[in-house]
Amino acid sequence: MSSPKPPTVTPTPYLSGILLNTRQIQLIAENTLSAEDISLANYNDHGIDYAWAINRHFHETLVHRAVICPPRNAKPSDKDLRFYAHSVVPSFDGKPPQPYAGDFQYDFLRELLEGLPEEVRKEFLGARMGVVRWPRYFREPEWIREDMYKAIEEMQAQQKLDGDSEDDTT
Repeated sequence: MSSPKPPTVTPTPYLSGILLNTRQIQLIAENTLSAEDISLANYNDHGIDYAWAINRHFHETLVHRAVICPPRNAKPSDKDLRFYAHSVVPSFDGKPPQPYAGDFQYDFLRELLEGLPEEVRKEFLGARMGVVRWPRYFREPEWIREDMYKAIEEMQAQQKLDGDSEDDTT
């Protein structure tokens, strides 16, 4: 008699990234995008929509990142915040994963700010890292699930490597 298979868990994608304010998004756009990229941006109540310009750039260059703006009904204190998502991590229990092993998040922030003037980099002190689900008020891009499954494959490969290295030491 064969033993029953364990239940299959459907992973949930979470976006890993950095919570930034509109000024920090503007600084990233002005220091990483071309003047033409910025000139093609939409305008909103506050002027140029830099998040839109960055997202347009990501879409056109097929970069799997996104800047997520709060919904229209967000609390006034959250209206100025943007989530700069740089990667996808899986959750196997539906709860937000804790992907911050090592300096992964801080390496990304360092890379993002590399080459920017010091006075610009100072504006990012205290930037908070985190994970969020893709907002229900936007259609989920196909790349989110693709990237999640790639992340799972990388995790499995790393676990296999870790297991192999443990076997070598015994």
